[in-house]
Amino acid sequence: MKISHIGAAVLALAAATSVSAAPIASNLTSGFSFQNYTGATEVGSGLIGTSSVLFYIDEKEVGGIKSWLIFFDPLTRQNVQATLTFDAGLVVVGVSQTGLTNSTATYGIDVDGDTVLNDYNFTDNSGLESVGDFGDSVNWTPGNNTLTLDFRASDPGDYIRVLTRANDVPEPASWGLAGVALAALVGTQLRRRRKG
Repeated sequence: MKISHIGAAVLALAAATSVSAAPIASNLTSGFSFQNYTGATEVGSGLIGTSSVLFYIDEKEVGGIKSWLIFFDPLTRQNVQATLTFDAGLVVVGVSQTGLTNSTATYGIDVDGDTVLNDYNFTDNSGLESVGDFGDSVNWTPGNNTLTLDFRASDPGDYIRVLTRANDVPEPASWGLAGVALAALVGTQLRRRRKG
């Protein structure tokens, strides 16, 4: 094996061990930001009350499906629009309070890191409304990696759970085995060069 092949193997290993990247927001309403939520206040009951911020939570990967919770919980009534781009194709976008509650057991995480799974409490009206002054919309196509949203929220806010295909990320044990194999290849190549 030539040294150039070893370099290619290193690059392939690095690509194989990448994790799902956070979604990227574009066309975001002026004056708003898109941030990772890591707070200690429970999500879903309107207690966060942070204006002009669209949040995401990097949730679990289960059975090849990666979950992201996207939410907007302003202090007073606000509207936000955005296009979100994910690093994998969309599978499902859940928009109802019942769906959010039922899928939390599978995809929810310990957001605040206190080892107690009490970080979600989806109350009535925490899903999206489809009519009236609070008519919300989410547009997406299965397999595509973008969605557009238009949230018109007040207490308790608007929440969706976005499920994407997971990246093919090896388990940590596989990383170790790949590293050992790569080290063996490099050692073998160096020994051949010394003999030759």
